[in-house]
Amino acid sequence: ESLFDFLTERKEIKQEILIKYFVEKTGLKGRLLNNEIVKYRWNYVEDKIYPCNETGTQIRTRLSKVQNVPDGFLTSDVEYSLWHLIYSVTDKVDFEKALKSFASKYGLDEVSFVENFKKVPPFKSEYGSFSEKAIKRLLPLMRLGKYWDWSKIDENTKNRIGRIITGEFDEEIKDRVREKAINLTAEENFQGLQLWLAQYVVYDRHSEAVATGKWNSVTDLEKYLDEFKQHSLRNPIVEQVITETLRVVRDIWEKYGQGAKDFFDEIHIELGREMKNTAEDRKRITSQVTENENTNLRVKALLTELLNDSNVENVRPFSPMQQEILKVYEEYAVGSNERYNPHTGNFEHDPISDEMLKISKTAQPTKPELQRYKLWLEQRYRSPYTGQMIPLNKLFTSEYEIEHIIPQSRYFDDSFSNKVICEAAINKLKDKQLGLEFIKNYHGAIVETGFGRSVRVFDEDAYQEFVKERYAKNRSKRNKLLMDEIPDKMIERQLNDTRYISKFISNVLSNIVRVDNNDDGINSKNVLPGNGKITSALKQDWGLNDVWNDLILPRFERMNLLTNSAAFTAWNANHQKLLPTVPLEYSKGFSKKRIDHRHHALDALVIACATRDHINLLNNKHAKSPERYDLNRKLRRFEKVVYTHPQTSEQVVKEVPKDFIKPWANFTVEAKDALERIIVSFKQNLRVINKTTNKYEKFVEKNGKLVKELVPQTKGDSWAIRKPMHKDTVSGMVKLPRIKVPKGKNLTATRKAIDASFNSKAIASITDTGIQKILLNYLSYKGDNPELAFSPEGLEELNANIALFNDGKFHQPIYKARIFEIGSKFPLGQTGNKNKKFV
Repeated sequence: ESLFDFLTERKEIKQEILIKYFVEKTGLKGRLLNNEIVKYRWNYVEDKIYPCNETGTQIRTRLSKVQNVPDGFLTSDVEYSLWHLIYSVTDKVDFEKALKSFASKYGLDEVSFVENFKKVPPFKSEYGSFSEKAIKRLLPLMRLGKYWDWSKIDENTKNRIGRIITGEFDEEIKDRVREKAINLTAEENFQGLQLWLAQYVVYDRHSEAVATGKWNSVTDLEKYLDEFKQHSLRNPIVEQVITETLRVVRDIWEKYGQGAKDFFDEIHIELGREMKNTAEDRKRITSQVTENENTNLRVKALLTELLNDSNVENVRPFSPMQQEILKVYEEYAVGSNERYNPHTGNFEHDPISDEMLKISKTAQPTKPELQRYKLWLEQRYRSPYTGQMIPLNKLFTSEYEIEHIIPQSRYFDDSFSNKVICEAAINKLKDKQLGLEFIKNYHGAIVETGFGRSVRVFDEDAYQEFVKERYAKNRSKRNKLLMDEIPDKMIERQLNDTRYISKFISNVLSNIVRVDNNDDGINSKNVLPGNGKITSALKQDWGLNDVWNDLILPRFERMNLLTNSAAFTAWNANHQKLLPTVPLEYSKGFSKKRIDHRHHALDALVIACATRDHINLLNNKHAKSPERYDLNRKLRRFEKVVYTHPQTSEQVVKEVPKDFIKPWANFTVEAKDALERIIVSFKQNLRVINKTTNKYEKFVEKNGKLVKELVPQTKGDSWAIRKPMHKDTVSGMVKLPRIKVPKGKNLTATRKAIDASFNSKAIASITDTGIQKILLNYLSYKGDNPELAFSPEGLEELNANIALFNDGKFHQPIYKARIFEIGSKFPLGQTGNKNKKFV
């Protein structure tokens, strides 16, 4: 009880505060207290802050600033009323009115109360994962001590508890529930229950929303689909994905399993993280995707520029490996605040200039910009383990390699935050060690790099100082470079991501493959969740990316014929064949994977062939266990590598894990044959009018009891229009003397942003003749090319020199124009000015 009181008064809690609360109860103080606190840690991620009573704390904090609030005012009922007001009223004007009514009802100072509560931030969309009804049923069982009250438990639950205690038969109480509640033998035992147990007692299952059961036939699945409530997940796209997934499962069950019970042994799913993201998260992800695309285009342009530079060795512009090397190189240069001075031979302080910062974010820099950028990059990159400069002209040779800070043999992390460029000899010497671990073992060592050159490994202090200064803007990479062991929290976080992403679909599909023994959790042990990272790794190692290139190559060869060029293919020396590629100027927004819908079948094949062992290895489940070594041996092809030890000059032979072993010998060939036979079909859902299948909830009598059920709607018209009856935009009526309007028609106009669709015909439909003249003059100046004239850059040029195209007279900048059209439209209404607005 005292712990609950302590936590409920707080907005959030971190490890130090909670441990201090417990240790203080022993009577220790001062230095003794601090010495005792450091001996303990909690069983959560150590550096994470966890929420407590955020809503209650916010209400109490704001209420403390209101004038003349009587003592004991904030009872649980008053707090609930105030919370409900904040939660349910979303309109700003209505919210202030509601606050005034609340203050008046409870005799509070209206001005200070409204002032302090009107800016309460709205609750996040995730708020309310449990319905209010569910909370009122579950909380009374979870409370304990002075907060528990038998009378607060609802009557249905009391009756269930009575039958659980007496053992009286009730078909609605499953044996599983009686097993879970075997130690609850009296009414007073039904307090302080954990959430999962309270849910079993109240709902006969682990969750309020979805029954944990077993579907033994296609009929069971169809029954679930029939009863699925639209809008129940508050996300129509997710609802569509789930129902379509279940229909695919149903069709497979019927066609290949003839509807037989237990046809499926396992279900493998690739779960997308995006399903749980908020709008803000999705916006951030979209921004990151755009930034990554710009980086890819810029790197390709830079590689093409380097290809023409005779001083730079071994450049292959279409090599994914070289693109990756250059990205890591650029990332360091942009984050560093120093450059190499060839005159003094030293690195000097030099923050990134605005010009270089702009180029570093540009998708397709000009040729002069690329040349300046190339010289600037070359002066900035240093090896993180030796501090030696890495020249751009040697970057793509065998002297330098991409190095994983945390070795992949110990922890799978292929992100850019785990990659640096260093001398190849240093990479071999570092082997399976972490960055800081390597420095501790080899600090000060002289390492031969070949061609009569050698480098000295940093001392530990110098290394730490170098990393902290040069990677100050890249916290993730800095932290990895300074790790001397892989922290548990990294492994925990990755496992939790996999475990909890999109649990709804996993829960539903669990009903198909759940078994009788030890399988009554939310997700069945036979549902295997993967993710895109795993699919990508296996696709590459199993040769399916090569299969995909072969499948789409004819389309790119056709583009060569149409353009009378060789720009859409590139010769690959390693594979000794042509590969599809896209010229740089057409690369933005293009994805080789997305141009053919068969990529869905390819991904499905990989997901189906990925085993639990693959997922455990790639999700780093056994990152600190010998089991990781066993899994590597079981799943991957090992290759013997012989190299000269950079210090002892002895021949070293070791086995290193390479690509994942294919599911069977002819896997790649058979996959290609199967994909070539696929014919893609498209669901035709562009219906104008069709029959409705509306259902609504009502009480119906079943076994002598009234229960809620979905029943089909029988009254009213059963036809519905499925296509839009008018454009989204509302048009306003206009009168133009130069335009003759036929009888029965209307002349209306809509404002539209100027873009590449404004050819001479579209410009003729602009209501303002002055703007018409300016745009026609400018279009003519740009060779009647609207894509060039009215691109964002073109509009900027127009508005900067607008007087030139308006007979020397100034005009306000033009970004939008009113476009008129003649047609039969309907007024919005008859009141006010609605009769002058049309759709």
